[in-house]
Amino acid sequence: MQLLIKGADVFAPVALGRKDIMISNGKILAIEESINEAGLVGPVEVVDGKGKLAIPGLVDTHQHFIGGGGEGGYQTRTPELTLTQQTLNGVTTALGLLGTDSLSRHVESLYAKTQAFNAEGITAVMITGAYHLPSPTITGSVQRDIAFIEPIIGVKLAVSDHRGPFVTRDELGHLVSEVRVASLIANKKGIITVHTGAGKACLDQVFDILEVSDYQPERFVPTHINRPDTWKSAVRLAKMGAYIDGTGILHDDGGAGKITCADATRMSIEEGIESRFTFSSDAGGSMPKWNENRTRIIGMGVGTPDSLLIEVRRGVEKGLTLSQILAPVTINAAHQIGLEDRKGQLVPGFDGDVVLLDQDSLQLTDTIARGQWMVANGQAIVKGTFE
Repeated sequence: MQLLIKGADVFAPVALGRKDIMISNGKILAIEESINEAGLVGPVEVVDGKGKLAIPGLVDTHQHFIGGGGEGGYQTRTPELTLTQQTLNGVTTALGLLGTDSLSRHVESLYAKTQAFNAEGITAVMITGAYHLPSPTITGSVQRDIAFIEPIIGVKLAVSDHRGPFVTRDELGHLVSEVRVASLIANKKGIITVHTGAGKACLDQVFDILEVSDYQPERFVPTHINRPDTWKSAVRLAKMGAYIDGTGILHDDGGAGKITCADATRMSIEEGIESRFTFSSDAGGSMPKWNENRTRIIGMGVGTPDSLLIEVRRGVEKGLTLSQILAPVTINAAHQIGLEDRKGQLVPGFDGDVVLLDQDSLQLTDTIARGQWMVANGQAIVKGTFE
Protein backbone atom coordinates (compact mmCIF):
# COMPACT_ATOMS: atom_id res chain seq x y z
CA MET A 1 0.00 0.00 0.00
CA GLN A 2 1.25 3.48 -0.87
CA LEU A 3 0.06 6.67 0.80
CA LEU A 4 0.96 10.23 -0.12
CA ILE A 5 0.20 12.94 2.44
CA LYS A 6 0.08 16.27 0.61
CA GLY A 7 0.77 19.68 2.10
CA ALA A 8 0.80 18.98 5.83
CA ASP A 9 2.76 21.09 8.29
CA VAL A 10 5.29 18.52 9.52
CA PHE A 11 6.57 18.20 13.10
CA ALA A 12 9.02 15.30 13.07
CA PRO A 13 8.88 16.20 16.06
CA VAL A 14 11.26 18.98 14.96
CA ALA A 15 9.33 21.53 12.90
CA LEU A 16 10.04 20.95 9.18
CA GLY A 17 7.41 23.21 7.64
CA ARG A 18 4.94 22.29 4.91
CA LYS A 19 5.91 19.03 3.24
CA ASP A 20 4.64 15.99 1.35
CA ILE A 21 5.18 12.58 2.98
CA MET A 22 5.43 9.41 0.88
CA ILE A 23 4.78 6.08 2.61
CA SER A 24 5.34 2.76 0.85
CA ASN A 25 5.47 -0.83 2.13
CA GLY A 26 4.92 0.35 5.68
CA LYS A 27 7.89 2.75 5.69
CA ILE A 28 8.39 6.47 5.18
CA LEU A 29 9.94 6.64 1.73
CA ALA A 30 10.43 10.40 1.38
CA ILE A 31 9.61 13.77 2.94
CA GLU A 32 9.90 16.49 0.32
CA GLU A 33 8.70 20.00 -0.48
CA SER A 34 6.51 18.50 -3.20
CA ILE A 35 5.99 14.97 -4.51
CA ASN A 36 4.13 14.55 -7.81
CA GLU A 37 1.89 11.50 -7.57
CA ALA A 38 1.75 11.27 -11.35
CA GLY A 39 5.40 10.19 -11.37
CA LEU A 40 4.90 7.36 -8.88
CA VAL A 41 4.69 3.70 -9.83
CA GLY A 42 1.63 1.72 -8.79
CA PRO A 43 -1.58 2.80 -7.06
CA VAL A 44 -1.22 5.63 -4.57
CA GLU A 45 -3.84 6.84 -2.10
CA VAL A 46 -3.56 10.58 -1.60
CA VAL A 47 -4.28 12.07 1.82
CA ASP A 48 -5.07 15.79 1.88
CA GLY A 49 -2.86 17.30 4.58
CA LYS A 50 -3.83 20.94 4.05
CA GLY A 51 -4.85 22.58 7.29
CA LYS A 52 -3.33 19.70 9.26
CA LEU A 53 -0.22 19.02 11.29
CA ALA A 54 1.65 15.76 10.67
CA ILE A 55 3.32 14.32 13.76
CA PRO A 56 4.91 10.94 14.52
CA GLY A 57 2.60 8.23 15.79
CA LEU A 58 2.59 8.42 19.58
CA VAL A 59 4.68 5.95 21.60
CA ASP A 60 2.89 5.02 24.85
CA THR A 61 5.33 3.24 27.16
CA HIS A 62 2.95 2.24 29.97
CA GLN A 63 -0.32 0.47 29.23
CA HIS A 64 -2.29 -2.35 30.78
CA PHE A 65 -3.27 -4.19 27.59
CA ILE A 66 -5.29 -6.86 29.41
CA GLY A 67 -6.70 -4.49 32.02
CA GLY A 68 -5.68 -3.92 35.59
CA GLY A 69 -7.34 -3.01 38.84
CA GLY A 70 -9.14 -5.42 41.10
CA GLU A 71 -8.04 -3.58 44.21
CA GLY A 72 -11.64 -2.89 45.18
CA GLY A 73 -12.89 -6.43 44.59
CA TYR A 74 -13.27 -8.53 41.47
CA GLN A 75 -15.90 -6.18 40.09
CA THR A 76 -13.23 -3.47 39.79
CA ARG A 77 -11.06 -5.42 37.35
CA THR A 78 -10.74 -3.17 34.32
CA PRO A 79 -11.39 -4.41 30.75
CA GLU A 80 -8.88 -5.12 28.00
CA LEU A 81 -7.85 -2.31 25.69
CA THR A 82 -9.00 -2.35 22.06
CA LEU A 83 -7.31 -1.40 18.83
CA THR A 84 -9.44 1.67 18.22
CA GLN A 85 -8.76 2.98 21.72
CA GLN A 86 -5.18 3.22 20.51
CA THR A 87 -5.62 4.52 16.99
CA LEU A 88 -8.36 7.06 17.73
CA ASN A 89 -5.94 8.60 20.21
CA GLY A 90 -2.89 8.56 17.94
CA VAL A 91 -1.05 5.67 19.62
CA THR A 92 0.76 3.54 17.06
CA THR A 93 3.36 1.97 19.39
CA ALA A 94 2.66 0.78 22.93
CA LEU A 95 4.27 -1.15 25.75
CA GLY A 96 2.10 -3.49 27.82
CA LEU A 97 2.64 -4.57 31.42
CA LEU A 98 0.98 -5.99 34.49
CA GLY A 99 0.27 -4.07 37.68
CA THR A 100 -0.91 -4.86 41.20
CA ASP A 101 -2.84 -7.95 40.17
CA SER A 102 -0.65 -10.83 39.06
CA LEU A 103 -3.07 -13.34 40.59
CA SER A 104 -5.95 -13.11 38.15
CA ARG A 105 -3.81 -11.51 35.42
CA HIS A 106 -0.95 -13.42 33.83
CA VAL A 107 2.15 -12.69 31.77
CA GLU A 108 1.03 -15.32 29.25
CA SER A 109 -2.24 -13.46 28.64
CA LEU A 110 -0.30 -10.21 28.27
CA TYR A 111 1.90 -11.87 25.66
CA ALA A 112 -1.17 -13.01 23.73
CA LYS A 113 -2.68 -9.51 23.76
CA THR A 114 0.64 -7.98 22.72
CA GLN A 115 0.80 -10.26 19.70
CA ALA A 116 -2.86 -9.53 18.93
CA PHE A 117 -2.13 -5.80 18.73
CA ASN A 118 0.80 -6.52 16.41
CA ALA A 119 -1.45 -8.63 14.19
CA GLU A 120 -4.15 -5.93 14.13
CA GLY A 121 -1.78 -3.28 12.81
CA ILE A 122 -0.02 -1.32 15.54
CA THR A 123 3.36 -2.08 17.12
CA ALA A 124 3.34 -3.59 20.61
CA VAL A 125 6.06 -4.70 23.00
CA MET A 126 5.81 -5.76 26.64
CA ILE A 127 7.69 -6.36 29.85
CA THR A 128 7.47 -9.42 32.06
CA GLY A 129 6.93 -9.42 35.83
CA ALA A 130 4.55 -7.36 37.95
CA TYR A 131 4.72 -5.51 41.27
CA HIS A 132 6.21 -8.36 43.26
CA LEU A 133 9.26 -10.55 43.59
CA PRO A 134 9.87 -13.21 42.53
CA SER A 135 8.66 -11.87 39.19
CA PRO A 136 5.93 -13.84 37.43
CA THR A 137 7.29 -14.98 34.07
CA ILE A 138 6.52 -17.25 31.12
CA THR A 139 9.73 -19.30 31.05
CA GLY A 140 10.36 -19.36 34.81
CA SER A 141 13.11 -16.74 34.53
CA VAL A 142 13.18 -12.99 33.87
CA GLN A 143 16.43 -13.50 32.00
CA ARG A 144 14.98 -16.16 29.71
CA ASP A 145 11.79 -14.19 29.07
CA ILE A 146 13.79 -11.20 27.84
CA ALA A 147 16.36 -13.22 25.92
CA PHE A 148 14.06 -15.63 24.10
CA ILE A 149 10.60 -14.05 23.77
CA GLU A 150 10.65 -11.43 21.04
CA PRO A 151 8.31 -8.69 22.31
CA ILE A 152 9.62 -8.78 25.92
CA ILE A 153 12.15 -6.00 26.54
CA GLY A 154 12.31 -5.77 30.34
CA VAL A 155 10.57 -6.36 33.66
CA LYS A 156 8.16 -4.58 36.03
CA LEU A 157 8.78 -3.90 39.73
CA ALA A 158 7.11 -1.77 42.41
CA VAL A 159 8.94 0.18 45.11
CA SER A 160 7.78 2.41 47.93
CA ASP A 161 4.19 1.19 47.72
CA HIS A 162 2.01 -0.46 50.37
CA ARG A 163 0.84 -2.94 47.72
CA GLY A 164 4.35 -3.92 46.64
CA PRO A 165 7.32 -5.78 48.10
CA PHE A 166 10.09 -4.50 50.32
CA VAL A 167 12.98 -5.13 47.96
CA THR A 168 16.33 -5.99 49.51
CA ARG A 169 19.62 -4.87 48.01
CA ASP A 170 20.48 -8.45 47.04
CA GLU A 171 17.11 -9.02 45.37
CA LEU A 172 17.33 -5.82 43.38
CA GLY A 173 20.93 -6.47 42.40
CA HIS A 174 20.05 -9.95 41.15
CA LEU A 175 17.16 -8.57 39.10
CA VAL A 176 19.28 -5.86 37.49
CA SER A 177 21.94 -8.42 36.62
CA GLU A 178 19.38 -10.70 34.96
CA VAL A 179 17.98 -7.86 32.90
CA ARG A 180 21.39 -6.58 31.86
CA VAL A 181 22.75 -9.94 30.72
CA ALA A 182 19.56 -10.82 28.82
CA SER A 183 19.53 -7.45 27.09
CA LEU A 184 23.12 -7.92 25.92
CA ILE A 185 22.47 -11.42 24.60
CA ALA A 186 19.23 -10.49 22.82
CA ASN A 187 20.28 -6.97 21.80
CA LYS A 188 17.28 -5.43 23.53
CA LYS A 189 16.90 -2.32 25.67
CA GLY A 190 16.61 -4.20 28.95
CA ILE A 191 14.66 -1.96 31.31
CA ILE A 192 13.14 -2.22 34.75
CA THR A 193 9.93 -0.19 34.80
CA VAL A 194 9.72 0.90 38.41
CA HIS A 195 6.23 1.64 39.68
CA THR A 196 7.09 4.40 42.14
CA GLY A 197 4.55 4.55 44.94
CA ALA A 198 3.89 7.29 47.45
CA GLY A 199 5.65 5.53 50.31
CA LYS A 200 8.41 6.77 52.58
CA ALA A 201 11.39 5.42 50.64
CA CYS A 202 10.57 6.94 47.24
CA LEU A 203 13.47 5.87 44.98
CA ASP A 204 15.98 5.33 47.80
CA GLN A 205 16.34 1.62 47.03
CA VAL A 206 17.32 2.41 43.45
CA PHE A 207 19.89 4.99 44.51
CA ASP A 208 21.28 2.56 47.08
CA ILE A 209 21.98 -0.18 44.53
CA LEU A 210 23.53 2.33 42.13
CA GLU A 211 25.84 3.66 44.83
CA VAL A 212 27.22 0.23 45.81
CA SER A 213 27.37 -1.39 42.37
CA ASP A 214 28.45 -0.82 38.79
CA TYR A 215 24.91 -1.08 37.36
CA GLN A 216 23.85 1.66 34.98
CA PRO A 217 21.09 4.11 35.93
CA GLU A 218 19.57 3.67 32.46
CA ARG A 219 18.35 0.19 33.47
CA PHE A 220 15.69 1.89 35.61
CA VAL A 221 12.59 3.70 34.34
CA PRO A 222 10.67 5.07 37.33
CA THR A 223 7.09 5.83 36.41
CA HIS A 224 4.25 7.92 37.94
CA ILE A 225 6.91 10.44 38.94
CA ASN A 226 4.94 13.62 38.18
CA ARG A 227 4.10 14.15 41.84
CA PRO A 228 5.65 16.70 44.21
CA ASP A 229 6.84 13.93 46.56
CA THR A 230 8.70 12.12 43.77
CA TRP A 231 9.79 14.70 41.21
CA LYS A 232 13.05 15.79 42.89
CA SER A 233 14.32 12.21 43.24
CA ALA A 234 13.31 11.40 39.67
CA VAL A 235 15.20 14.43 38.35
CA ARG A 236 18.27 13.29 40.26
CA LEU A 237 18.03 9.86 38.62
CA ALA A 238 17.50 11.40 35.16
CA LYS A 239 20.66 13.48 35.60
CA MET A 240 22.48 10.19 36.23
CA GLY A 241 21.28 8.88 32.85
CA ALA A 242 17.90 7.23 33.45
CA TYR A 243 14.64 7.89 31.64
CA ILE A 244 11.84 9.02 33.93
CA ASP A 245 8.17 8.69 33.08
CA GLY A 246 5.16 10.75 34.11
CA THR A 247 1.52 9.69 33.89
CA GLY A 248 -0.90 11.71 31.79
CA ILE A 249 -3.64 13.58 33.64
CA LEU A 250 -7.07 13.88 32.08
CA HIS A 251 -8.41 16.74 34.19
CA ASP A 252 -6.18 19.47 35.58
CA ASP A 253 -8.11 20.35 38.72
CA GLY A 254 -5.15 21.99 40.42
CA GLY A 255 -4.79 19.16 42.93
CA ALA A 256 -1.76 19.46 45.19
CA GLY A 257 -0.76 15.81 44.75
CA LYS A 258 -0.06 15.83 41.03
CA ILE A 259 1.81 17.71 38.34
CA THR A 260 0.44 17.72 34.81
CA CYS A 261 2.77 16.23 32.22
CA ALA A 262 2.63 19.54 30.39
CA ASP A 263 4.08 21.23 33.47
CA ALA A 264 6.52 18.34 34.02
CA THR A 265 7.75 18.76 30.44
CA ARG A 266 8.41 22.45 31.10
CA MET A 267 10.13 21.55 34.38
CA SER A 268 12.28 18.93 32.64
CA ILE A 269 13.46 21.61 30.19
CA GLU A 270 14.32 23.92 33.07
CA GLU A 271 16.27 21.09 34.75
CA GLY A 272 18.13 20.25 31.53
CA ILE A 273 16.75 16.69 31.40
CA GLU A 274 14.19 17.16 28.63
CA SER A 275 15.70 14.35 26.54
CA ARG A 276 15.29 11.91 29.48
CA PHE A 277 11.64 12.67 30.26
CA THR A 278 8.66 10.77 28.87
CA PHE A 279 5.01 10.57 29.78
CA SER A 280 2.57 7.72 29.25
CA SER A 281 -1.13 7.07 29.70
CA ASP A 282 -1.35 4.13 32.16
CA ALA A 283 -4.24 3.11 29.89
CA GLY A 284 -6.27 0.19 31.17
CA GLY A 285 -4.89 0.63 34.67
CA SER A 286 -7.12 1.42 37.59
CA MET A 287 -6.90 4.87 39.12
CA PRO A 288 -7.90 4.17 42.73
CA LYS A 289 -8.87 6.99 45.07
CA TRP A 290 -7.80 6.12 48.59
CA ASN A 291 -8.94 7.35 51.99
CA GLU A 292 -6.56 9.54 53.96
CA ASN A 293 -4.48 6.73 55.45
CA ARG A 294 -4.58 4.69 52.21
CA THR A 295 -6.30 1.67 53.76
CA ARG A 296 -9.54 1.72 51.78
CA ILE A 297 -10.52 2.61 48.22
CA ILE A 298 -13.28 5.20 48.03
CA GLY A 299 -13.42 5.63 44.26
CA MET A 300 -12.08 4.13 41.04
CA GLY A 301 -11.19 5.44 37.60
CA VAL A 302 -9.50 3.91 34.54
CA GLY A 303 -6.56 5.25 32.57
CA THR A 304 -7.18 5.92 28.88
CA PRO A 305 -4.83 6.63 25.93
CA ASP A 306 -6.47 10.00 25.25
CA SER A 307 -4.52 11.53 28.13
CA LEU A 308 -1.48 11.81 25.83
CA LEU A 309 -3.07 14.19 23.33
CA ILE A 310 -4.83 16.01 26.16
CA GLU A 311 -1.41 16.72 27.67
CA VAL A 312 -0.05 17.74 24.25
CA ARG A 313 -2.84 20.29 23.81
CA ARG A 314 -2.39 21.43 27.40
CA GLY A 315 1.31 21.96 26.82
CA VAL A 316 0.70 24.16 23.78
CA GLU A 317 -1.93 26.13 25.73
CA LYS A 318 0.67 26.71 28.46
CA GLY A 319 3.24 28.08 26.02
CA LEU A 320 5.35 25.09 25.05
CA THR A 321 6.12 24.62 21.38
CA LEU A 322 4.51 21.61 19.73
CA SER A 323 7.98 20.12 19.23
CA GLN A 324 8.74 20.44 22.93
CA ILE A 325 5.55 18.74 24.16
CA LEU A 326 5.70 16.03 21.48
CA ALA A 327 9.24 14.89 22.30
CA PRO A 328 8.32 12.96 25.48
CA VAL A 329 5.72 10.84 23.64
CA THR A 330 7.65 10.36 20.39
CA ILE A 331 11.44 10.46 20.13
CA ASN A 332 12.14 10.20 23.88
CA ALA A 333 9.68 7.35 24.37
CA ALA A 334 11.15 5.45 21.43
CA HIS A 335 14.60 5.73 22.99
CA GLN A 336 13.26 4.59 26.35
CA ILE A 337 12.11 1.25 24.93
CA GLY A 338 14.90 0.75 22.40
CA LEU A 339 12.93 1.42 19.19
CA GLU A 340 14.64 4.68 18.29
CA ASP A 341 15.90 3.26 14.99
CA ARG A 342 12.36 3.07 13.54
CA LYS A 343 9.89 4.83 15.83
CA GLY A 344 9.27 8.27 17.27
CA GLN A 345 10.31 10.42 14.31
CA LEU A 346 9.15 11.25 10.80
CA VAL A 347 12.31 10.28 8.95
CA PRO A 348 12.77 8.40 5.66
CA GLY A 349 13.35 4.73 6.46
CA PHE A 350 11.35 4.82 9.69
CA ASP A 351 8.03 3.03 10.12
CA GLY A 352 5.09 4.74 8.45
CA ASP A 353 3.46 5.87 11.71
CA VAL A 354 1.88 9.28 11.14
CA VAL A 355 -0.85 11.16 12.97
CA LEU A 356 -2.64 14.16 11.47
CA LEU A 357 -4.05 16.86 13.74
CA ASP A 358 -6.30 19.78 12.90
CA GLN A 359 -3.95 22.76 12.89
CA ASP A 360 -6.31 24.94 14.94
CA SER A 361 -7.82 22.58 17.52
CA LEU A 362 -5.04 19.94 17.61
CA GLN A 363 -7.79 17.33 17.49
CA LEU A 364 -6.88 14.08 15.78
CA THR A 365 -8.21 13.59 12.26
CA ASP A 366 -6.15 10.69 10.88
CA THR A 367 -3.90 7.89 12.10
CA ILE A 368 -1.59 5.83 9.91
CA ALA A 369 0.19 2.85 11.51
CA ARG A 370 2.92 0.94 9.67
CA GLY A 371 1.67 2.47 6.46
CA GLN A 372 -1.97 1.47 6.95
CA TRP A 373 -4.66 4.13 7.19
CA MET A 374 -6.38 3.28 10.49
CA VAL A 375 -8.38 6.46 11.22
CA ALA A 376 -9.69 8.82 8.53
CA ASN A 377 -11.48 12.10 9.26
CA GLY A 378 -11.84 11.14 12.92
CA GLN A 379 -13.46 7.77 12.20
CA ALA A 380 -11.85 4.36 12.71
CA ILE A 381 -11.74 2.59 9.35
CA VAL A 382 -9.79 -0.40 10.72
CA LYS A 383 -11.13 -2.04 13.87
CA GLY A 384 -9.95 -4.78 16.16
CA THR A 385 -11.02 -8.38 15.52
CA PHE A 386 -14.04 -8.24 17.84
CA GLU A 387 -14.88 -4.55 17.68
